[in-house]
Amino acid sequence: MNQKLLLIITFFFGTLAHAQYANFEASTGGFSFIPAFTSEVPHFIINAGTNDAKPLSFHLLSTVRMSNFTPRGVVFISRYKLIDKKLKATIGIHLPAIQISDDYNVDTFFAQEFIANYPVSSNVTVGAFYLHGKGKNNDFEANFLAFNTNVVQGNFSFLSQAYVLDLDHTFGISETISYKMTQNIDLRGFANKTLSDGKFTWTLGARYNL
Repeated sequence: MNQKLLLIITFFFGTLAHAQYANFEASTGGFSFIPAFTSEVPHFIINAGTNDAKPLSFHLLSTVRMSNFTPRGVVFISRYKLIDKKLKATIGIHLPAIQISDDYNVDTFFAQEFIANYPVSSNVTVGAFYLHGKGKNNDFEANFLAFNTNVVQGNFSFLSQAYVLDLDHTFGISETISYKMTQNIDLRGFANKTLSDGKFTWTLGARYNL
């Protein structure tokens, strides 16, 4: 294991130790901000960070392979509230976003995001998400745009998303269904249909919220 990977793991656990919130999910697949890139290999998914009470917040998202407990991806995100009224909007920077291959090669990325959400009723919210990513030690560059609707019905929530990616003319739809079993435990199902190439992926997971 190279020194860069050891540094990433050390920083990861240091960030986790100072988090104000955290949740851990065991899933039959992975997670990606771009649904078409979602892995079908079993992963642990870890989210942690500071709360959003202040204008500036910090977040960590990581996927860890179940097969050998090594990280597959780590993203450190800083977000700032532009609008905090009924309409909510934030800008964010992913610095860095890191992807680790099976043979421990590390690719790094720099990304910027914009998120907007507006509640149209007490249980329905519509939103938009834009992400621009560019590789630092690779030639990847892409723009991703998604429009979403989140509906909450009792213990269920349904997040529907339509998206487009300016890479290989990719576009598709995805659905995430969550069921709140207890105060700390959620069951989650995710399905993605990449309409541009016909690929279908799905995952199931259980998440524990600290």
